[in-house]
Amino acid sequence: MSFILMAAMSLVPLFLGMSSKIMIKTKMTNAMIMFMIFISLWQLDVSFLYSLDLFSQDVIFFMFRLLRIGSIMLPPAFLYVGYVAIKYLTKENGNWLKWIINKYTLAAYYCWSLFVYIINWSDLGVLGLDKIKGYENINVLYPIYGEWSGLFANHIKLLIVSILLTLLASRKVVDNYVKLFLTLFSLTFLLTYSVGVMNLQASTFIYSSQIAVMIFSIFIFFTFVHMNTKMFKESNKILKRKEQEEQIEITTSGLIHEIRNPLTIMKGYSELLARYEELDSKAQGMVSQIQMAGAHMNSVVLNYNEFIKSGKISTEETDIIEIIQEAMVLTSIKAKEKDVAIELKKGKPTIARVDKDKIRQVFINLINNSIDAMEGKELRQIKIRVTSNSNDINIFFNDTGSGIPEERWSQIFTPFHTTKETGMGLGLSICQRILNSHGGSIEIVKSSDKGTEMKVTIPVIYYERIVSP
Repeated sequence: MSFILMAAMSLVPLFLGMSSKIMIKTKMTNAMIMFMIFISLWQLDVSFLYSLDLFSQDVIFFMFRLLRIGSIMLPPAFLYVGYVAIKYLTKENGNWLKWIINKYTLAAYYCWSLFVYIINWSDLGVLGLDKIKGYENINVLYPIYGEWSGLFANHIKLLIVSILLTLLASRKVVDNYVKLFLTLFSLTFLLTYSVGVMNLQASTFIYSSQIAVMIFSIFIFFTFVHMNTKMFKESNKILKRKEQEEQIEITTSGLIHEIRNPLTIMKGYSELLARYEELDSKAQGMVSQIQMAGAHMNSVVLNYNEFIKSGKISTEETDIIEIIQEAMVLTSIKAKEKDVAIELKKGKPTIARVDKDKIRQVFINLINNSIDAMEGKELRQIKIRVTSNSNDINIFFNDTGSGIPEERWSQIFTPFHTTKETGMGLGLSICQRILNSHGGSIEIVKSSDKGTEMKVTIPVIYYERIVSP
């Protein structure tokens, strides 16, 4: 295999890394491209050992020492991928790996690698290059190591530590797409490394590492693109929900302000008119009607203002099951009065970044609605179960109420739509607004005269945390 062909193959990881950077701008991409650069330099370094027909041995020796930065920097570059995952894609609290993989240990790792690279330029590292017979009796060069040759060999073996730590980091990642990618990335490179490390022995000096690295790079590139495509689809769904709520706030907050001004004037003058004794009974009745209409309009404005404010959230990491249990306690008196049994199917802790008070309000509203829907029913039972699917937490509320006709499913989340004799019809619309502001959703799964199943979805990760500035 000629030097030109090998050099071209060594540039494949660099080309794919640059392509990823152009298409996908995330912090993970930055870590990946750095790793791909060092892989290319590593393979280009090996390629020069096959270039006796093009360059003098002195030039090859210089280039070999220069490009050895690639193989030496691979261990910290690989760990940097794990560091990005730990920093941006894991839960903020309770992650012991952050004590091992952090900016300080990473900086120390890079400093150590630079020390090994500097030693590489001295006679302690590499004394020179020896001519040996390669595949099909082609003359190739092999490094003659100095007194500290074990330093480089053991440093390269540290790559296994980096791979294992990154694998552990992948287990802590919340996002399932990234978790799968990091697992494949670590395991496939471990296999590639096993092939490439054979170059450390003259007796097994082979060309296969070049092919292995190229296959690895192509596989990882397409896996990386696939992962990001999935992530961006999820991110777009979340952002779209949030943008809808922001648009509602923009279009209605100004309208509420404009309504309040004439409403205040109308209220003031109607109160003054009511004091005039000269008005006959008919006129007094008209003024009374104006006051009632004004009070109703003021109530509508106040309730709609509450609806707008419900979209403003302040989040923290919280166990969703704990919030459900709190909602059950706060509705327990009403449930007991109505003889309603509430059952929660507990699972493992489900942590998400939410506004605890607002999400509790959602659960209270749903439980109260279910209790009201079971009025007059013989079986009065609410079952709540929590599941995790992909990157979401799903909470299902099942009741044995009277059900909701399917033709009204699309209307029940509309503001001021209600089937009750009392209330403004804002409960479910506020629930939807709160969940949309979290990037989540609420929907009816099924409903009949035997009961209704509602599904609440809450995302457990915010993809914007890994998008590059």
